[in-house]
Amino acid sequence: MNPGDLRQRLIFQIPSGAKDADGFPIREPQEYTKAWAELKTLKGRTFYTAAQNNMQHNREFTIRYQSKLADGARPKNLQVIWQGVAHTIESIEDDDGLKKSMTVIAKAVN
Repeated sequence: MNPGDLRQRLIFQIPSGAKDADGFPIREPQEYTKAWAELKTLKGRTFYTAAQNNMQHNREFTIRYQSKLADGARPKNLQVIWQGVAHTIESIEDDDGLKKSMTVIAKAVN
């Protein structure tokens, strides 16, 4: 992974209205973690597949591996803030199983 490609700042946050680890309601969004990311645009076949499935506002980011974003560790209702716009997380996957990078697929909230 080239660190110079990680130019996009992602903020993972727990939205207001959710509950924290102790069961208390969250009144304001709480920052969970931050990450530098590389934005991958949809090209060719994936672009047309996304258009057919009405996924035009999906974004694909590559970040360094963070154990707190793994499937069992992250909160269920986590959001991603990118360029001031909230995105819901479609999936976060470990790319190669070696815990070096993760792919985050997020969809813009309307």
